[in-house]
Amino acid sequence: MQSTGQSSGHPAPDGRFGDQTTFPADRPLARQLETLNAHWAEALADEASARGFIQEVTARVDSALRTLWQDKLADTPCALVAVGGYGRGEMFVHSDIDIMVLTADHAHDEAVQAFLYTLWDTGLSIGYAVRSVEECLEAATDPTVYTSLIEMRLIAGDEGLVTRLDSAIRSEAAFDPAWFFAAKLDEQQARYESHDNVGTKIEPHIKEGPGGLRDLHTIRWLANRIDGAPNLAAMHRAELLRDDEYRALEHAESLLFRIRIGLHGLAERAEERLLLTHQKTLAGAFGYQGQQDGNLAVERFMQRFFRATIEVERLNQLLIQRWRERLHPEILEPIQRLNPRFIRRGRLIETRDAQVFMRSPTAILELFLLLAEHPELEGMTAATARQLRANLSVIDAGFRANRHAKQLFMRLLRAERGVYLALRNMNLTGVLAAYIPNFGPIVGLMQFDLFHAYTVDTHTLLVIRNLRRPALPEYRDENPIAADAFARIPRPEVLYLAGLFHDIAKGRGGDHAELGAFDARDFARAHGLAREDIDLVGWLVEQHLLLSFTAQRQDIEDPEVIRRFAEQVGSPERLDYLYLLTVADIRATNPQLWNSWRDTLLKRLFELTHQHFAEGVRSSAQIVRETRRDANRQGSSEGMDAGKLAAWLSGMPEEYFLRNEIDNILRHSRVAIDADLPALTINDDPQHQATQILILAQNHPALFAHVVAGIDREGLNVQSANITVIPRPLVVESGLNAIDGEGNREQLPESELILLEFFVLDRQGHAVDDPGAIEALHERLEGVIHRPERALSVTRRRTPAQLSSLDVDTEVEFIADVARARTMIQVLTKDRPGLLADLSDTLWRMGAILLHARIATLGERAEDAFFVVDQYGHPINDREHQQAIADALIHAAKGRGADEEH
Repeated sequence: MQSTGQSSGHPAPDGRFGDQTTFPADRPLARQLETLNAHWAEALADEASARGFIQEVTARVDSALRTLWQDKLADTPCALVAVGGYGRGEMFVHSDIDIMVLTADHAHDEAVQAFLYTLWDTGLSIGYAVRSVEECLEAATDPTVYTSLIEMRLIAGDEGLVTRLDSAIRSEAAFDPAWFFAAKLDEQQARYESHDNVGTKIEPHIKEGPGGLRDLHTIRWLANRIDGAPNLAAMHRAELLRDDEYRALEHAESLLFRIRIGLHGLAERAEERLLLTHQKTLAGAFGYQGQQDGNLAVERFMQRFFRATIEVERLNQLLIQRWRERLHPEILEPIQRLNPRFIRRGRLIETRDAQVFMRSPTAILELFLLLAEHPELEGMTAATARQLRANLSVIDAGFRANRHAKQLFMRLLRAERGVYLALRNMNLTGVLAAYIPNFGPIVGLMQFDLFHAYTVDTHTLLVIRNLRRPALPEYRDENPIAADAFARIPRPEVLYLAGLFHDIAKGRGGDHAELGAFDARDFARAHGLAREDIDLVGWLVEQHLLLSFTAQRQDIEDPEVIRRFAEQVGSPERLDYLYLLTVADIRATNPQLWNSWRDTLLKRLFELTHQHFAEGVRSSAQIVRETRRDANRQGSSEGMDAGKLAAWLSGMPEEYFLRNEIDNILRHSRVAIDADLPALTINDDPQHQATQILILAQNHPALFAHVVAGIDREGLNVQSANITVIPRPLVVESGLNAIDGEGNREQLPESELILLEFFVLDRQGHAVDDPGAIEALHERLEGVIHRPERALSVTRRRTPAQLSSLDVDTEVEFIADVARARTMIQVLTKDRPGLLADLSDTLWRMGAILLHARIATLGERAEDAFFVVDQYGHPINDREHQQAIADALIHAAKGRGADEEH
């Protein structure tokens, strides 16, 4: 219990945050809190201001409730008790007011009910319970109720009643501390799992996330019950916390309090998520301005937040381990010698004595190596964790130059299991940043965008985890191609080093890949790697974006693209390394961005390049000739009309055969030969792990843009689009028929046809499998292809709040594709609903005929590549025309018209 008297321990409100005359104590409580909330920015000035603000909110609630109590329940054998955050004295303006009316015998329940009615009339969020002491003890078998009772605080009424309850709930016979400890551990584990065991996310939950306020609450609850120390200061006095630990937790708690005050103030409600929409504003309120070393003010503010939560999580685990050993000393048995420096205590590792790290500093790395090499060990004892924290300073320049230390680190990277967990724990304890000083600046560093879901250090460690997975039999089925590639690479430790260093130069300014490659080579050289491995790790870091950029931005069905990419990679072995690093990197960047399409795209580029290495260079003419021949043979063998098939394929442009495989060519051919035009088919495409939309119709300059708009209106995302313009002679030669708007069959006029192929995914990144959704899409697109001139090309839907809070400059680049006699227009801009429809609509209006499109959305960034020619079929090389197109695309990217769908 926090206090046992009529005084709550909180002074009467002093009006510090605003003139007392602006909200007198006799004003309704809701109005007082509303006025107080207007001064939230003043509370962020420093730690004392934040704590003063919270105390004033708490005191005002105490005063109002005490006044109401005196009106309704004075001189009754009842007590008004604050519980939860209110009981701790941590009231925020929009927090729930949790109370309990403790009654001796329920004789005054009618008066209690009148008191509660009055509270409800305030319009505030009131959580309440009415119980006797006996009912409290019965309810306290629920750990949540018990938790609220051990931090209860008397507001008004019968102090003796509260004292009696407090003594009863602290009886070890009735409520075993070990029971409470186990319950809180289960609760924390479930909470961590609900946040994927990661607190360092782009939009963290400051209360429930790992390292957040709930971690602080947990250690305070446990200290309160087990040691009678209800807050950090009491824990320090009880020597549960050392001086440095107390200061670290007090600073972290104050920072979290300040941020929570700001969130409640900005959102004007109980907002506990540090959303992108609030991060910039809070950064400014905390005094962060401008850029430093390439890092935005908001990124520096968030790094401060994340480093505080890392410290909370670190000390939370240390204290929990200490209580675990106290309550269950049997876990420290039996004791077994591991080597002259370490012993095994049950399933834990411990130093032989308190001076081990001083006598033998490299034992710090040996500790993590032993944990990796002994899977039966679950961690280190609390005493060893404290020794490690106290002796981090021994990891200095001399330590890093020590040959034995280097050998231990490389042995760790070569371990069969436990590499990821070892590195993760080295990061959490501060060892990794001490051993690799350049790792320190990326700890807690976020990037203010939607693409990177985690801080750079967390992302880096998740990359290591993902690199390990293909090596483990239990994960082979997750990606058999990656598992086979991993089995071929001779030295996995080189791959892990590349993963460790690939983003290490983020936040320094300059090209992070080049700077990181320099660091990686230097580290590899210092750690005795062979010259070829030094070159390989440096190349992997420097080129870690090469495969993904090629797959997402270029036409990988073009043999010339594959040839150039293979030339950059150099060998099948390097390709294996690069593919594994790329997959691990993307999957660790943002789980929502990894989907079947990206998976298929990377695999396709990987396989085509391996094929190139195996078969050598084939000319475009050879590929066209062989593909057309094989398609004719396979189609005939499958029962297609050989004459019609040959006529159809003979007139198709050469570019078509370079981009399409035989199965896809025959799928297109069946539509052309068997269906009346305009034809529309929607199918699942297992090869691409996407939904394929195939349209064959008379060419109309706006058809592509209107189809894209229709797809967008059905809530689907285009991943790739191919456009094939079919020459006039082929239309007549093939004898294709059309269906007019009245459903009548008619001979097609001698004009161009257009074959449109789209690969789309739903908003969850999956192929469309809902029959109703497919039917709705089919109905909408049927209307578009029969009347393309009437279709709307612009989609208007509200832009999500996340996107609205981010800024992306639009860039348009023209790249000549001489080999294919076309121009690639690369558009980098801010994503929004309807963007692709607007861009494609703009292209045809500006006289750019679209041949192929590669669509990529990376968080808030759209990175789209359009392959075009002019109206005469020539590349767009004229500078004035290019500038006019660029200006129009930039204008289109900004959006046109209203913000709502019409």
